[in-house]
Amino acid sequence: MKSVSTFVVRTLFDQGGLKAAFEHIRNLVIATVLVAAGFETVKRFDTIDVPGLSNPLFAGYVVAGIGCLLVALNFVDALRKLARLRWHYALQAALSIAYLFFSLRIVQLIIYFRTHSC
Repeated sequence: MKSVSTFVVRTLFDQGGLKAAFEHIRNLVIATVLVAAGFETVKRFDTIDVPGLSNPLFAGYVVAGIGCLLVALNFVDALRKLARLRWHYALQAALSIAYLFFSLRIVQLIIYFRTHSC
């Protein structure tokens, strides 16, 4: 049991696992804020009056699309980093599914908070 705990501690702290996790979460949050901002612009395009922006509906879709692309690239980066680890394929698949599940939940939560602000 002690070898498992030392392996976890070594992986998280000594090999930069915790730093990588926080970087992925930060990147995911930033990309999700872009998606939420784009969808909010699409939702309220008729009330937006920004000088130099002739079509806020199109701009909203472009911003949301860029945010979705960044979310997907962040997920692919995480899959590549998981594939480099010398762990069992079942563990890698379980971690990938868990990462996808939590990523989608974080995206949903941030979009909800961003679009239903007080």
